[in-house]
Amino acid sequence: MRPNTLELDRPSTAPASSESTPRQGVPGSIWLMAGGIFAMVTSEFMAAGLLPAIAQSAGVTVGAAALLISGFAGGQLFGAWLLGMPLARFGPRMVLAALLITFAVAQTIGALSPWPVMLALRVVSGATMAAYFSISLGTAARLVPGIRQPRATATIFAGVTIGTTVGLPLATFAGQAMAWQWAFHLDTIAIVVAAAAVVVLVPHIPGTPIGSVREMLRPLANGKMWMTLVTAALAIGGTLMGFAFFSTILERITGVDAIVVPWLLALYGAASVLGNWAVGRLTSRGPLRVISIGLVILMAGLLLFWAAPTSLPAVIVALVAVGLSGITLNSAHAARTIDAAGAHPAVMSMLPTVVSAGILIGTSLGGLVVDSPLGLLAPLWLGAAFALLALVTLVPDALRARALVRAG
Repeated sequence: MRPNTLELDRPSTAPASSESTPRQGVPGSIWLMAGGIFAMVTSEFMAAGLLPAIAQSAGVTVGAAALLISGFAGGQLFGAWLLGMPLARFGPRMVLAALLITFAVAQTIGALSPWPVMLALRVVSGATMAAYFSISLGTAARLVPGIRQPRATATIFAGVTIGTTVGLPLATFAGQAMAWQWAFHLDTIAIVVAAAAVVVLVPHIPGTPIGSVREMLRPLANGKMWMTLVTAALAIGGTLMGFAFFSTILERITGVDAIVVPWLLALYGAASVLGNWAVGRLTSRGPLRVISIGLVILMAGLLLFWAAPTSLPAVIVALVAVGLSGITLNSAHAARTIDAAGAHPAVMSMLPTVVSAGILIGTSLGGLVVDSPLGLLAPLWLGAAFALLALVTLVPDALRARALVRAG
């Protein structure tokens, strides 16, 4: 095996070296890469906070406007493979910066374009982010092998949770205070700053030799890995199915004033940051238990929101529950997948691809049911059903774990 691929193929359960003790934090460069994720995820999810304004401006329904989220996820489906895998052979520093600049250009043009062009460029943005995400995850796994690896991947995923905590409410405020396009322009400035920081501060490390197509795809011949990915897709799909319409439900059904909505979304985001922090630290004790508990909380939160949408206290509890247990489980999904198949670039590419598939299915189905007789609340109970299905996929692993305990 080539020396510079050793860390990629080492499972996350490998013993930590003396320089990788669990008490140490992750390198600052990983937080910096997460900053790029933060800026792009802000763009991904800000559409959810601005759906009414975008729909009115573009002359489409709210359900149709949700295609901005679905289109972004559609780009993520293939971006890690068409862009991330070929670019993984080069050093990540310049590749990550170039991907950020590409994202910024696509976003700027899209915000100034008619609806069809805007939607098409959201697909381009999604593909670019997926490539950035997969390369960042692979780089984090190389920089921090061993027992700290779940914390390193949790840091990358922290860009998602912090994006919802800070970026989405700020974008929603901006969309209320000025034309919604300026919310995207402000995010573009943050992306350009992140690109400059990556060039200056991320350490230079060599790329990853890809080899032949057969060698590239060999790690994917793993049935257990595919089951972990199905779990992740269902969990994130159920979360985003509800989340995409939170702001609209809050305004139209809960009766919350529009100026209060960003604060409630910030509360959801704060719960996500707390959940991401907890999941990153608890996952080393066993991702299966963390995911199981999280899915139960997610299901309960979505059902509570659906059952009592006009009760603000109940809605607040529901938002906190979904925030604690939705996208925050991504680092545990990643740890479970790496345990099953290692941290090879192909596996790292599958993570954003499958998660994006969940987002695409969730938001697309949500958009369909919102515009159907089922109404605006339907994505909440459908999202809970997705969480239940994700929980069912954990049963085989749970039974195997119980059998091992009894045998021991």
